[in-house]
Amino acid sequence: MNRAKPKRLTREERRRLTREELLISAREVFEERGYADSSLEEIAERAGFTRKAVYSNFSGKADLLLEIVDRQLRTHVEWVESILGQGSAERQALDLGSAFSSFFSEERAWERLFHEFCIVAARDEELGARFRARLREAKAAITRLVEKQAQAAGVSSGLPLERLVLGIFALMMGIALEKLIDPEMIDDALFGEMLALIVAGAIRGGPDRTLRQAVLLVQPPEA
Repeated sequence: MNRAKPKRLTREERRRLTREELLISAREVFEERGYADSSLEEIAERAGFTRKAVYSNFSGKADLLLEIVDRQLRTHVEWVESILGQGSAERQALDLGSAFSSFFSEERAWERLFHEFCIVAARDEELGARFRARLREAKAAITRLVEKQAQAAGVSSGLPLERLVLGIFALMMGIALEKLIDPEMIDDALFGEMLALIVAGAIRGGPDRTLRQAVLLVQPPEA
């Protein structure tokens, strides 16, 4: 009986497979030890390769982690795309908040690693520039998704959508950091609740209306 021989991988296929295995290994090691205490030797050994294999595919630890971060950002964009268009704007905001909050809770090691990487990138000019470029790409992709959904729903915002998305990113990262510091105080519902308030405010009058209301609240009554 003739048995079919396993398909022989091409050089490019072997290279892609090696990169994938190194990235899986790197994420495991980074999450276990943190970025600073991880070594390329352990990453390579866990993946079944030599240090040379790492340098054949990546320039070093920073390059490995940047690729891992970029992939996670793309996954976040996919989450947003899957939720937008499902229900009211407030409902979508709550669902998005729930999805990301669950991620914060379940992936504590990843959140610690991401914030450590932010510090490293802030101190390394070249790495920081590459990281900012990836982060801005993710924000631009989400902005395009939000614009598409807003047009389809016939909804207008008093706030430019680029600013809205920028503010939401800042809120998300701030809440994620707070959750790392005090997980008992920051529950999974908080981000969704805040996101729903922001979206409702942006749709129903924008920042000008919100500002006018705030001014009226703090003005002393006339004598």
